[in-house]
Amino acid sequence: MNIKDTITELEDRLKSYISEISIPILEYTPFIVEVGALTVGTDKNGVIIVENKNFPTQFSEKAVNEICSMTFRDVNNATIQPKVYGKQEWYSEKIKSIKFTLEELKKFAA
Repeated sequence: MNIKDTITELEDRLKSYISEISIPILEYTPFIVEVGALTVGTDKNGVIIVENKNFPTQFSEKAVNEICSMTFRDVNNATIQPKVYGKQEWYSEKIKSIKFTLEELKKFAA
């Protein structure tokens, strides 16, 4: 993938992320859980998995408490503590990161 394609993809994701948090609503599942560089989700059977998704699964407080009681390990068998974010916080951090990356990539594309 070339830089211009990457820029286009990131601009589209940026718009989607901004849209995701632009309308404040009260949610039953407002939390996103990260384990290392991955987010926590569920498979088709409802089993907790870690995955790399642009739009991660959101959980209720009860589900977050259950997830945080689980043990996650990296490839070196070291324990990784889950980090819990509110939806607004998680998307806001990603938006900031994408904006920075776009600025830097556009310097190379010019």
